[in-house]
Amino acid sequence: MAVATRSAIQKEVFSPLEERLVAIVNVTKPGRKKKSSFLCLSVNKQDRQVYISRVKPVEPRKGAGMVGVGVTVGGASYRRAKSWSLGEVKVVDGRNSTTEVTEFDLHINKTVYKWVASNVAEKKSFISCIFKLVSKSVERKQPEFLNVDTERLLESFHEQRKAAADDLEEVEQLQEEYQELSAAEEEDIEALLSRDNAIQDAAAFTENLSEELAHLDQANIRALMGSEVAILELMHGLDQAVREIGDMETKLEVYDQLLSGVRSTMAHLGSQYSATLVENRNLQALLREVDELVTKLDLDPRVEHTLLRTRLSETSSIKDWTLAATKLQEASDFELSPGVSILQAVTERKEYFSSLSFKFGRRLQEHLTGLFVQQAEQLKEDGSGRGLGLPVLPSHTVIHQTLLPYSALLCWMRQSEPQPFNEVMEMYVRSFRRVYEAEIRQFMADVKASLGAPVDLKRSKFLPKMTSNADLLRGSLGGSLLSLSPARDKGAFSQSVVDISASPTAAGTDSSKPRFDQLFSSVLEQLQPVCVAEQKFLTSFFHFQKPEVVTREEEEEEEGERGEEEDDTDFPFRQRQSPQVMHDSHSVGGGLQGLLSQLFQTLLPEIEGLILFGEKLDSFNSLYLLTAISHRLVISTESGAMMSELDETLKKALVCVRRLFDAFTASRKKAIEEMKVPKGGKCGVLSCVVMFGEFSERAESIIMGGDRRSELDKAYGHLIDSVFATIERVAKEHTKTPVDVVRFENYHQLMDILSRMKISCLERRKEEAKKKYRTHKKQYVDKSLGRPMEKLSQFFEGVEGLLAGGTKADEVGFRLDYSKTELKKCIKEYPGKEVKKGLEKLFRRVEREVSEEVLEVVWGDMQGCFMQQVARFNQLIQQCYSGAGIALEFNEGDVAEYFRSIAEQR
Repeated sequence: MAVATRSAIQKEVFSPLEERLVAIVNVTKPGRKKKSSFLCLSVNKQDRQVYISRVKPVEPRKGAGMVGVGVTVGGASYRRAKSWSLGEVKVVDGRNSTTEVTEFDLHINKTVYKWVASNVAEKKSFISCIFKLVSKSVERKQPEFLNVDTERLLESFHEQRKAAADDLEEVEQLQEEYQELSAAEEEDIEALLSRDNAIQDAAAFTENLSEELAHLDQANIRALMGSEVAILELMHGLDQAVREIGDMETKLEVYDQLLSGVRSTMAHLGSQYSATLVENRNLQALLREVDELVTKLDLDPRVEHTLLRTRLSETSSIKDWTLAATKLQEASDFELSPGVSILQAVTERKEYFSSLSFKFGRRLQEHLTGLFVQQAEQLKEDGSGRGLGLPVLPSHTVIHQTLLPYSALLCWMRQSEPQPFNEVMEMYVRSFRRVYEAEIRQFMADVKASLGAPVDLKRSKFLPKMTSNADLLRGSLGGSLLSLSPARDKGAFSQSVVDISASPTAAGTDSSKPRFDQLFSSVLEQLQPVCVAEQKFLTSFFHFQKPEVVTREEEEEEEGERGEEEDDTDFPFRQRQSPQVMHDSHSVGGGLQGLLSQLFQTLLPEIEGLILFGEKLDSFNSLYLLTAISHRLVISTESGAMMSELDETLKKALVCVRRLFDAFTASRKKAIEEMKVPKGGKCGVLSCVVMFGEFSERAESIIMGGDRRSELDKAYGHLIDSVFATIERVAKEHTKTPVDVVRFENYHQLMDILSRMKISCLERRKEEAKKKYRTHKKQYVDKSLGRPMEKLSQFFEGVEGLLAGGTKADEVGFRLDYSKTELKKCIKEYPGKEVKKGLEKLFRRVEREVSEEVLEVVWGDMQGCFMQQVARFNQLIQQCYSGAGIALEFNEGDVAEYFRSIAEQR
């Protein structure tokens, strides 16, 4: 905003109102016709109130004062069009807080005023000034700022204040350039203007001034002529100075010629000195380079002798080999500059180191290959002499301790000779894969034998000869079953093993045999340490990235023991390994996991075979395995550590277990759906209902809120649907038992099962079974009981019809068909003895149709229904025939006695 405009608005608009202009922005309204105006922010000097005003420019009128067309005299003026107090402003909307736009809105009272500023800087300055005044205001209701970066408002405000200060300084400078007349000057002008003819006769006044000016010029010329002698003397002095300067320049030229020779001589000497310094530095650098090169590429002859001639069978020399390999690697890995590396001597030396490394790598490879074969054969010999007993999986701890001293050399081989290193890993896998295959197969054969399974003697290489499978079983069961579950807690998995053998079907009828869940737990507890030990060994021996399969305390303890047994020379290459090289750069078959998969490739089929074997022993073992394996995998996943090979195998075997459980559920569902209609008299509780109850009891005892609840709930859904459908089918197809009896008896039993088991996913079906049970029981009771006193029932039904038709109760007895005489005739036909005989006949029929479990309940419902009829008859007699002395020959107490005595005669 121009300083002149701001000053003019302050002077014309706000100074008369004793207000001070704080901020101003040139704005227009959105639209085609854009008329410029100003939004001003002012503060009253007396009451310190803040106002927002719209000021419009007022063009001057055209008229007599015009010099030409369209030109006005005096310039534009300004007037205040409208004004609001700051308290009336509700919202200040910047329209966009991320992009700089010139539009902004002011919500004043209930009106929204939209403005477009002339530029973004004026808009920011104006809004920041409002924000500053609002922050200092003590009013309760302050405007809300939308789409405005409040953090930058204060910065903008300070910039505006700085700009205003610069404008003020400019005005002050202009004021300083303007100088007022002095007192003497004012007196001279007044004396000049006070002359008589100064104003009246301008021409005479001008002529007089010209004459005076001419006199002054003449005086000046006379003064100059008078000073001619001084001027001549001055010119003479200047000529003499010019001559002296010429002599000085001549001397300087002579001196410059003399110095030019000296300058060239010194420049030549300087260049020679610089060349000498450069040559000296180069010689020193070359000397250092050669000295370092000779030092680094020099290899002690004892190192070559150790690597190529020392016998590798001497285990005491492993440290010497490691130290020699370290020195060889340091010499080979020495980094050379590009210029030095192309020297023939250096190239030959590097080739010599490479040849020496290759030869030692092959020697080490041949030695380790033979050592692997030897240790594998030793394991086979030790395993062949194993005696009978409970299933035990051999440990390879001794072999690992024998091979671990070579770990540092393998680290060197991994870096320097990748090809022999890969061949060593492949040879290790080929050698010990057969060992693990034979041991795991033998172990699984022993496990199955302990449960009574036949063993393939040809397949088991480590199994001692015996006469029959019976001898094997007796030998396997000779020890205590407690040895199958070690006393040491193996983790949360061993605690989750569920006793699934509560019924005799869990492990057969022979109680002397171990349970399948115990044996499966023992299998996992013996496989886990073997897999973890092998994984730890491979990680350390072949220098893979260490997986966290053990607890932090065990790892720290292991590192502490290693630090006590080994010094820094045992693993000199470990610190130079990059994480990428340490992980999979030289791995076989996918790194550590691939190596473990190849070693334990027989583990998955053997575990799947054990799973199938357990499923054949008892189909419910599939649910146990599903629960136990899933729980173990969940714990391994939540621990955040790398899963062991056993866990990876169980993850794959879980697919087989899930299929077995699905097949088991499908077979139970098919058995329920294909259940034949019972033959004979009573239908009773169907076998499918009993089957479902047994299934749910066994399943709940196994699952116990485990991780595979969803699969079991899904199986429950399929089975319960089949049970409902089978009940309905049998109820319709059974010829000798009423439909309602079949339904309410089986729904009663099903309701009892669901209530006892408290299975959350079957709550809706439990309520449905309960509803069907009550409905069909009531239908059967109503249908079987009927109307045991037919004439009395018809008589009183007619009485109820009259009462419902509007006949008064005391007028019913005067009707011919419902007179007191007719009522007495009906009552005489139903004495107590006849009623009891009818109830006995009814009980015999119910007893033939209803099962013992629900007979008492049904008979009690019939008693209640019959007593309701008797009570209704007595009520109608008292209502319509009161005072006539008419009553039934039996009362409610007699009826209760009839039902009790009939039930006791069974």
